[in-house]
Amino acid sequence: DEPPKKTEPSIEADMQAPKESDILPDVNPLDIIYIGEAFSTYIIVSLKNSLYLIDKHAAHERINFEKLKSSLKINSQMLLTPVSVTLVKEEFEAVITNTALLEKLGFLVEDFGGSTVVIRAVPAILSGEDVTSLISEIAETLRKTGTAESKRIDDILHSIACKSAIKAGNITSKEELQSLAVKVLTSRSLMYCPHGRPIAFELKRSQIEKQFGRLG
Repeated sequence: DEPPKKTEPSIEADMQAPKESDILPDVNPLDIIYIGEAFSTYIIVSLKNSLYLIDKHAAHERINFEKLKSSLKINSQMLLTPVSVTLVKEEFEAVITNTALLEKLGFLVEDFGGSTVVIRAVPAILSGEDVTSLISEIAETLRKTGTAESKRIDDILHSIACKSAIKAGNITSKEELQSLAVKVLTSRSLMYCPHGRPIAFELKRSQIEKQFGRLG
């Protein structure tokens, strides 16, 4: 038997109102009709004469990324139990060299010696996430030499956004999926996830009717 699917935490807190310049004026949120979800991964909605399939993880990841990037300060939360992470020497040195930068991004990292770091706080958006794998990913980003700091910050924010986004295959409420679909389809900027993958796929009514022989 397959293991039970994990119920996702609420995503409503991430649904910030878009900037006025980002709103698509010709899309009325009331015209976006929630139909269902396929494979616990793709939100299905109709809008005027099209169906849209929206990747819920990619969409939430992009929303989280934009929220983090626009924050003047990323809020932290202390871990009840600090997490120790052992890294290869180059990655350990890169993390220790960049503790001030990581603190700005919501992490409290200390040198534990022996190529091990202790994580005492993480961005609040990461509640309950796998800290060890995230720190390893961030360490690899910081280890890359010759990369501009702005690019490294974006890469770290991508990692945080990905870890904090709802996951494909997990259960999400109808109301949250509807909110996510409206957010995507009414915003100019939410066309691709931070990794460059498309978030939404449009299937026009004319394409569907052609498949059923209703159009020549």
